[in-house]
Amino acid sequence: MKFDIRKIIGPRIIKTGLSTFLTALICMALDLPPIFAVITAIVTIEPTAYASLKKAYVRFPASIIGAFIAVTSLYIFGENAFTYSLAATLTILVTYRLNLHSGVLVAAITAVAMVPSVQDAYVFNFLSRLATTTIGLATSTLVNFLILPPKYAGQIEALTKASTKQTHSLLIQRLGELVAGKYESDKSEKAYTKVQNAITETEKLLKYQQDEYRYHKSNREEMRLMNQLERELQFKKLYFTHLGNLIYLPEDISMKFTPQEKAAVEEIIDYLNRDLDELTMTNSAVRFIRRHIRNLDDEADAFKIHILYEIIIIYQMIVQHHKAGSSTHKKVQTNSRPKDGTT
Repeated sequence: MKFDIRKIIGPRIIKTGLSTFLTALICMALDLPPIFAVITAIVTIEPTAYASLKKAYVRFPASIIGAFIAVTSLYIFGENAFTYSLAATLTILVTYRLNLHSGVLVAAITAVAMVPSVQDAYVFNFLSRLATTTIGLATSTLVNFLILPPKYAGQIEALTKASTKQTHSLLIQRLGELVAGKYESDKSEKAYTKVQNAITETEKLLKYQQDEYRYHKSNREEMRLMNQLERELQFKKLYFTHLGNLIYLPEDISMKFTPQEKAAVEEIIDYLNRDLDELTMTNSAVRFIRRHIRNLDDEADAFKIHILYEIIIIYQMIVQHHKAGSSTHKKVQTNSRPKDGTT
């Protein structure tokens, strides 16, 4: 088994430690105080190389602004509580006004940390702090770019599989509640929120990985997997929206399923509990519900029509997506076979 230290302490922790070490080493070699550079290196490690490079362009001028405001405030008011407050407040205000949002933290830390150490050498300390902050920023950016490039595909795949299973279980649970006349359910709402958070996390990691591919090349298999995961995520979001329409119903909803309607929904539940390979786009329950909806009153049975339509839509979405995924998988397997007839 191949040893991977990233599975023990995580790549971001490793890169933070490495960038801190290198930053301190460079500053000490240049006889510069390393504290500002180290602080900068710690707070500027990002999830991707793209984010580091993009934010570096913002953090550098923000650091200059923070250092300048600190020196100016100290020169005018001396070292006191008001100076700390003024340096921090003005730095945050100016950086926000200039849309340097990603550099606010670094700039504010630089400004406040400079106040007690400037003394009378204003110009020297300004240039010194600016140099050390630049070293920290540059080191963390290079480490993030060159060392242990992030690979989120495994996490995305695991989250996708888990959320797919949870969503399917939630759908079956919710259909059972509706058949039982339970139109409000704290249990389903909590489960919905949990899956929603997983989908949001998946979307964030997918964006990170796509950004990373701007600077680190990927092979064909990696791109195929990422495209597949992206399609899965888009389907999941649409599926999840329709499921939400079954969970978040109006509080004053008043309706009752007939025995025939309950039987049809229970049949749908039974189908969903089977192997997805066995499902077809239409079955006796789907056909009954479609015919039955035409006989319902658009006004008196509006909520019932809405729920029954959503059930059919979700069921057929699941079947269609599964069949499309199975076809794609078979095609990939066929194309990957040797053409000379060998196995």
